[in-house]
Amino acid sequence: PRNRFSTMQDSSSVETLGETAFDVIIIGGGITGAGVFRQAGLQGLKALLVEAKDFASGTSSRSTKLIHGGIRYLQNGEWALVREGARERLRVLKLAPHLAEPIDLLLVAPNWFTCLKYLIGVRLYEFLGQVRREDRHRLIWGKALAAIEPSLDRKRYPYGILYREYLTDDARLVLANVRAGCALDGVALNYTPVESLLEEDGRVAGVTIRHRGSKNPIAVKAACVVNAAGPWVPKVLAMDEPALKSLILSKGVHVVLARSDLRINQCCLLVADDGRPVFAIPADEIVYVGTTDSIYEGSDLTWPPVLDHEVQYLLGVVNAHFKLGLQPPQVLSSWAGLRPLIAQSGKATTEISRKDEVWVSRKGLITIAGGKLTGYLKMAELVVQQVVQQHPVFRDRIPSALKWFPGASQPQPPEGLLTSLLDSENVDAQILKRLVRRYGDEAQAVLASGRELIAPGAKMILGQVYWAVTQEYAQTMEDVVYRRLRTPLYEPDLSVRGVERISELMAEMLGWDEAERLRQLDQIRSRLAADQHFLDNT
Repeated sequence: PRNRFSTMQDSSSVETLGETAFDVIIIGGGITGAGVFRQAGLQGLKALLVEAKDFASGTSSRSTKLIHGGIRYLQNGEWALVREGARERLRVLKLAPHLAEPIDLLLVAPNWFTCLKYLIGVRLYEFLGQVRREDRHRLIWGKALAAIEPSLDRKRYPYGILYREYLTDDARLVLANVRAGCALDGVALNYTPVESLLEEDGRVAGVTIRHRGSKNPIAVKAACVVNAAGPWVPKVLAMDEPALKSLILSKGVHVVLARSDLRINQCCLLVADDGRPVFAIPADEIVYVGTTDSIYEGSDLTWPPVLDHEVQYLLGVVNAHFKLGLQPPQVLSSWAGLRPLIAQSGKATTEISRKDEVWVSRKGLITIAGGKLTGYLKMAELVVQQVVQQHPVFRDRIPSALKWFPGASQPQPPEGLLTSLLDSENVDAQILKRLVRRYGDEAQAVLASGRELIAPGAKMILGQVYWAVTQEYAQTMEDVVYRRLRTPLYEPDLSVRGVERISELMAEMLGWDEAERLRQLDQIRSRLAADQHFLDNT
């Protein structure tokens, strides 16, 4: 059964959208658009969110999955951006503690001078971010460093600083915002591209959409339209008028390695020879490493390709820090995402600010561009403030008191939830830990939806597939595998073994015939093979 976070998805309901009076329509179902959708609901506005593909199908499922202030931006003098990011982390932690896991990040240094420079940066970072005393950094070396990270090449990197950051699941954070927005009387639709903008009296007054289940385009009116389409921002702007500013796309690549090939205990921040920070994040049986930062001029904005030289670059950084000889055939999986940055003349992608900007066109289209995952709540507030400023009548709306997130409706922290589940459920502890970290206080309901393993030896259950379809708007196998279960990241081998069973369950739930089931299965297997093409070199 669908719950209070559910949304309008069936064709008959979508056909009535043209008769609904919306206050604001948001184009783009990544973290920025989802955040604006939720914030509009909090402001008492009737909001429609439309996404051309699946929620979080672009950049917002391809990040390093860290909620962090961006300590590296201190060297560019972006103190305000760092302060904002460091403080925004705590807001995410408070709203959705299951999606903000505290971790210690190890920053390693090759000599005392560099360590001192890093130490000053970390202290400034903690000061700007008002970091709690118990979360402050520790300087370590010698035996202490060997105990924490024995695999590190300590002759080359004898010093380390441990400081606090937060891990998230980026796609699930997007879904949490979409579901929260729906609970605030909003309507959210994936696989619903915008074909054009509507105009009345020289002002943008709605959109024409084509929903996957509708034969004809549907005109939907609203007082205000927000362009939060990430890398597709220019495409939406082109429907209105020439862009005020131009965007540049920066590609970030990550690779997934087996924990047995990269034996690290700790989340590590490694600095490459060219000064680029590279994160190595252990997660269960794998470690993912990234990211790169280079201009992207390709045409595929959804699945930008991972190139051999990008993989070699990341493996080279890891090899240099851990005295390893990792090669591309050891890469289990990979992904690439695009950062839409506001172009700055004469600057490389690594130098361009990650600061967000809000633009308003002459016809009233509001566009949000730039920004970082960590600051999405602040970005959403700025956009909705601009909506209200453009339409003063909205100031009379009654703000909602429903500020909590799905999965965080109870005050109990994830650790407490896990303890209570371990006491009451006869289920593998690692499965329960994963469920709590991904679903928060909804973990028990997910478990009740189906305890059977997706495949023998797996750490994921069929209840997660059921939940993805009934509660999280999943329409295709790609939606489930890549953005609801995240198996290519956490269990690359399971993706291959478990897709048959996933296809059977989804076919039963969504009414697919055998031809459609096999089409979905073939599509997901091709996608997984593309991510794992490095293994072909063995």
